[in-house]
Amino acid sequence: MKREWLFLCVFWLLATAAGVAFVYAVPLMPASNAEEAALVDTDMVFMTVMAVPVFTGVTIMLVYSMFRFRRAGPPDVDGPPIHGNRAVQYTWFGVSTALTLFLAGFGSLGLLDLRGHGALKAAGQEMVVQVSGSRWFWEYTYPAQNITTKEALVLPLGRRVKFEVTAKDVIHSFWVPAFRVKIDAVPGLTTFTYATPNRVGTLNDNVSLRVQCAELCGLAHGSMETPVTVLEPAAFDAWVQEQQRKEAK
Repeated sequence: MKREWLFLCVFWLLATAAGVAFVYAVPLMPASNAEEAALVDTDMVFMTVMAVPVFTGVTIMLVYSMFRFRRAGPPDVDGPPIHGNRAVQYTWFGVSTALTLFLAGFGSLGLLDLRGHGALKAAGQEMVVQVSGSRWFWEYTYPAQNITTKEALVLPLGRRVKFEVTAKDVIHSFWVPAFRVKIDAVPGLTTFTYATPNRVGTLNDNVSLRVQCAELCGLAHGSMETPVTVLEPAAFDAWVQEQQRKEAK
């Protein structure tokens, strides 16, 4: 029995090492276009790495038990009673509690880091975009530029953007996968999220470069999306002037 446990432990360590190597070798997240995405991706990889030993341990013990203790047909008698081991129970409880508290603290710090990322650098220089969700489209208002559009969310490269998000009918969810930002759009309430585009691109370059409703909102929920375009500052200024000319007509 000791040899079997030794074999299982070695196999578990090897499987865990292989799983961790797989996590780092294979890109798990889609292409990104914002500074904040790097924070989210790093945390995602870290959490996945922490989950690998748990997944491999449970899987190995399940497969081992299926073959080691299998029986043909219904059992003739009840199995022998199993008495708990207090040392194992206390150890398991202590480790589980410590991991839970660690992850809670890690997640809280990550959210604070994400919210505060670039805040000092962009103090007083954030570009505000007011986002309004309706069934089943998004509307974007640029108050400083005095323009409104439903066609696309267009942003300048390298400038921190503050999204002020609300809804006109039911709850929606403002989500840009390429930025890794998501916030609920709630009628009568304005919520906030931030992103700093760091790579030019369009929906044709990256399928994740879009605004997608992530809250089931009705019949056409799946088609409630808008392309996102990130432009160089000069190109963005030209786009703003074009939109202003259109609205002036």
